Amino acid sequence: MIKNKQSLPGQYGMTLIEVLVAMAISSLVMGAIYSIFQSHQRIAAKQEQTSLMQQELLSAMSLISEELRMCGYSAQGTLGFGFLHRPEAGAPDHGRATNQTAVYCRRDWNNDGLINESGSGSLREHSGFRLNVANDGSAKAVADNVLRKYDTGAVRWQPISTNIGALRFTYFNAEGAVIPDPQANPGIIRGVKVEITAIPSPLRASLKIGNRTMSTMVWCRNLGTDKRNPLSTGSVDAAMAVVASSSAP
Repeated sequence: MIKNKQSLPGQYGMTLIEVLVAMAISSLVMGAIYSIFQSHQRIAAKQEQTSLMQQELLSAMSLISEELRMCGYSAQGTLGFGFLHRPEAGAPDHGRATNQTAVYCRRDWNNDGLINESGSGSLREHSGFRLNVANDGSAKAVADNVLRKYDTGAVRWQPISTNIGALRFTYFNAEGAVIPDPQANPGIIRGVKVEITAIPSPLRASLKIGNRTMSTMVWCRNLGTDKRNPLSTGSVDAAMAVVASSSAP
């Protein structure tokens, strides 16, 4: 015998229309939550990348400025220390250039009056910085956007900063005039304007983050001073200026 089942009072099912409306509302809410989450993730990634770019700039600029400021130092007053242009790749020059895109100078760090090309402490007597340079001193066929410092060991150019898009140097004489051909006149260099541009990591290219550029002026303390040299009367640190580019790399 078949009995009809009757619903108890107060118990009702949902119609198909009600189910569809509930699903639509849930989809809208979940979509809004996901959109907000994605937006926050993007902002956090941009802030992280920008912070990394600023750190790379600051660390590179601090190192270059400190070493250039001591260029030409010799406690004994020995000649021969200072800026030099040795651009040829391979031994003995290893691409140590002084021009608009590279810088190289020497100092008597161990106070022996000699220019040491090897041995303990010799690397501290050489200050060379270049971008996209191979170990032998030649330019890399494919830019890797790595800023490197000259070393006297087996690895001649050691990496110090990554994601650097541009490195520029402007040289000045004791009168504050720009030296247009520093490679031909390294002996009259007394000041250097350094400009470094950091670019976003290729992994963050989709974020369309603008480049960051930092510049500073460095006067060499041990190569003679000028009345207009802000470092001639004390150890005043050179001011650094940071410019954020609005264009994507």
